[in-house]
Amino acid sequence: MARNGVKLGTALLRGLGRKCPCCGEASAFRGYLKVVDTCPSCDTPLSLYPTDDGPAYLTMLLIGHVIIAPAFFFPVVWQEPQVTIPILIGSIGALTLAALPFVKGAFLALLWYLGLKHAR
Repeated sequence: MARNGVKLGTALLRGLGRKCPCCGEASAFRGYLKVVDTCPSCDTPLSLYPTDDGPAYLTMLLIGHVIIAPAFFFPVVWQEPQVTIPILIGSIGALTLAALPFVKGAFLALLWYLGLKHAR
């Protein structure tokens, strides 16, 4: 199954690259997380797809799984929580901020592919 001749894998890869899932030419974002209203290249209305909370929850789920193993390992290496806690909190913050735009792009691509728009 393909939408507008674009397969799901292609749309997700374009989304991970923060590009329009339909054409893959122009950026789907204006700034850090703001989705453009329409794609300047193919005029696909990208602002109709609700990418509100889903990407944040998915990012927290992914980063939580990445951080949990070191969180259990740090007390073995360092006994002082004043060393462990700032490292873990800083890592969680940095990884979340780094991953969120890419997860939001993939989420936007999935919503576009499935045709799930805002209910009006």
